[in-house]
Amino acid sequence: MASGLRAKLNMMRSSPPVAATPHGGGLICHVSREPLDQALFELPSTGLRRIGWCGPRFDIRRCLFLDTETTGLSGGAGTVAFLVGVGWVEGDALVIEQMMLREYADEPELIDRLSRRMAGFDSVCTYNGRNFDMPLLETRFTMNRMRDRWKAMENLDLLYPSRRAWKLRLGSCRLCNIESEVLGMPREDDLPGSEVPARFFQFMKTGEEALLDDIVRHNRQDIATLAKLLVRLCEVNNRPEMITDQRDQFSMGRSLERQGELKPAREMYRASARPRPAGTLAALSGERIAGSANWRLYALCRKSGDWAGAEDVLTQMLRRRQMPGAVCVELAKLYEHRRKDYPKALEYARQSANYTDGESAEQLERRLDRIQRKMTQHTEAD
Repeated sequence: MASGLRAKLNMMRSSPPVAATPHGGGLICHVSREPLDQALFELPSTGLRRIGWCGPRFDIRRCLFLDTETTGLSGGAGTVAFLVGVGWVEGDALVIEQMMLREYADEPELIDRLSRRMAGFDSVCTYNGRNFDMPLLETRFTMNRMRDRWKAMENLDLLYPSRRAWKLRLGSCRLCNIESEVLGMPREDDLPGSEVPARFFQFMKTGEEALLDDIVRHNRQDIATLAKLLVRLCEVNNRPEMITDQRDQFSMGRSLERQGELKPAREMYRASARPRPAGTLAALSGERIAGSANWRLYALCRKSGDWAGAEDVLTQMLRRRQMPGAVCVELAKLYEHRRKDYPKALEYARQSANYTDGESAEQLERRLDRIQRKMTQHTEAD
């Protein structure tokens, strides 16, 4: 059996490129065409950079969308990608090619076909492909003694910018949830990803290809969604001022701050800190987010040495009762160390004791003693 597999591998290495449409050998292959969003041809460079593109100038025609369906989620040598779906821009359509095993012995053929497809592209767009799909495929290339056919590609993984943009609002950033809540295209009668392996194992036992229809449809939708999601992520990262949801505004502020873009981060924090209509449950939740946004604004002012701005933010927070104990502590520090206004510093330090989010009793006692000593020394000097 080993010698037969070796002969099959050798034959494939010397064979001409596999055609993209009809399947050959034991593989089940599907090729379809999906409508293409023309915005893919005009992806803004700022948006691309902010979602993680680190390569040279991005060319959508040289990018391969990729998603796998596997026998398990643990990865490792025992997990097989029994279906690999890829998509690329061709003319005014997104061409989707899906390669599926009929039996495990067909895996070298799948890898051969995939390697030939990958050779025509410079980058790959995935959803959690950095940690799962691409390492898994690289392992399968190695396990089939075709490691030299593996092509390392710049990976634009959309999971991470999606989490940064929408996790606060959505909680779960599963692709189907992003489709429903962000892209406005909920799936109907979709096979849950958790049921995909069992469906494939059932096919392996029975040979009934109709069992695979839902898997193929599920994978094809994943590929099509990647293209739409890439457009949306680039849009919101390129023009974050267009974001209207308070939670998304705060999330974008955090994302921009982490990337060192402090000016647009401040704008996002200010937008998410604006008061919302009172008297609703959403307003209560919104005020918590506004408090967090103002706290980040204060931190940025402090980092840049803008003490007037820091004082304004803290005063506003105290007026809106946002994190009042912590705010009083910070105001006490500001008036003690920056303004040298010890009576005000003492006032805010004492006021912080009224709130549970202030300092511990021991820390507060030390602060009060120090401020009072400074007040005495200042009075004596005068």
